[in-house]
Amino acid sequence: MIKVTIVSNNPRVTDIVAETKTVRQILEEHNVTYTNAAISMDGFTLKLGDLDKSLAQLGITEKTTISALANKDNAAQAIIVGSSCVIKSSLTPEEIKQLKKLHPEALVMDNEEGDPVFAIDIDENSPGSINSVGACFGKATSVDGKATITTVMDPTQENPVDFVYEKLGAALSYLNEMEEQLAELIPQLAEEEAKVRGMIVKM
Repeated sequence: MIKVTIVSNNPRVTDIVAETKTVRQILEEHNVTYTNAAISMDGFTLKLGDLDKSLAQLGITEKTTISALANKDNAAQAIIVGSSCVIKSSLTPEEIKQLKKLHPEALVMDNEEGDPVFAIDIDENSPGSINSVGACFGKATSVDGKATITTVMDPTQENPVDFVYEKLGAALSYLNEMEEQLAELIPQLAEEEAKVRGMIVKM
C-alpha cells in the first residue's frame, strides 16, 4: 500500500491506495477535475500516457504527492522550474500599476476586524518577493506578458511541490482570492483612467 497526497483545487487529501492504482483512477476517485490541469508527481510533470500507469509502474514504492491544479484565467500559478519557483500573476504589470493609481484599496485584503492580512504590490527594480503577508511582483514577465515573482528554492528538497505548498500555500491562497476579485475591476480601468485624465486641465 502507498500513501498518496493529492493537491488540487479541492481541499488537500491523503489516502492509502494499492500500488496497482493508476493516477487517473486515484484522481477520479477523489473527484479531482484534471482535464485542464497541470499534473505532476513529486514535482515532476506527468505526460498524458502516465495517467494510465500504475503507481508501481511509475516507480512509487512508499509515498507520493500528486498535484493536479486546474488553471483559471483569473488565478495565479506557481511554476517550478529547476530550483526556482516562478509565481505568475493573472495580471500584467501595467494592470497592477493602474490598480495602484485608481483602486489602491483593492490591493489590500482585510480580515473581519478590518486589519490588513495580505497585499499586492509591484517593484520593477527587483525580481519580486512573496511571503505570508504580501506579494510584490518584479521586473520580469512571463511569455504572455503577465507579472511574475521568481524565488529560489532549497535544491536539497526531495519534493519541490510539498516545499512550495508548505512555504507559500497560504500566500498563494490569498493571492488567488484577491486576483479573482481584481479581475472584475480590470475592464473598468481604461474608462476610469480617461475620466481622471479628463479632470486634469493645463492652463
